[in-house]
Amino acid sequence: MTGFYRHCVSMTSTTATIPAPLGLDDPRPTFARSAAIARTAVAGVRPEQMTNPTPCGTYDVRQLLVHLLFAFNRAAVVGRNENPFVGSEEFEPADGDWVGAWDRTAQAVEAAWADPVALTRPTMLPWAAESGALALRSYVAELSTHTWDLAQATGQQPAWDDEVLTMSLDVMRAILPAEGRREMFDAILATMPEEMHGGPAPYDEAVPVDADAPLIDQLVAHVGRHPA
Repeated sequence: MTGFYRHCVSMTSTTATIPAPLGLDDPRPTFARSAAIARTAVAGVRPEQMTNPTPCGTYDVRQLLVHLLFAFNRAAVVGRNENPFVGSEEFEPADGDWVGAWDRTAQAVEAAWADPVALTRPTMLPWAAESGALALRSYVAELSTHTWDLAQATGQQPAWDDEVLTMSLDVMRAILPAEGRREMFDAILATMPEEMHGGPAPYDEAVPVDADAPLIDQLVAHVGRHPA
């Protein structure tokens, strides 16, 4: 485990004034926990499971691992206030050491978000210009969703964190309407680089779920997955 997780968890006492558009405080400690849960799931994948199908579109486990690393790295890119459209999903480690690749990426994320200024400045997400704090909350949701995908595909049962899942669910409910997502994403993609026009919607329509269902089931249902 890298210093990123320890470093971020220690930030709960920060005195910086951070805008909280969803009524939440500094998201870095919660992001750190979401990253640690994801790391455990990455470490739990066995070599023979790499071609297993996943709930994430057409991705198999190997492709999902690549995408998860890509999303984790993009959190660093956004934290540095760089262009999130630069780069591709070429994140498979040549040596097959997925955990090592995760930890190296964690070091980049740690450096990108160490300064509280990153939370307050306008930050260009792939879909909107928002504060850094909201951007990081969105990556809590993305890591949590894909951790569930990976766990479902590899027979794992993560030790979910209620605060992580609450933040994830709040963010997804704020940015994703329950219906009309195809039209929404087409409008967003039209503002992006031309090669992205007409691409697949990253999330299907929401799936009905009981209001008292576990938080993880509520999260994955809202993003269009069918809870187990």
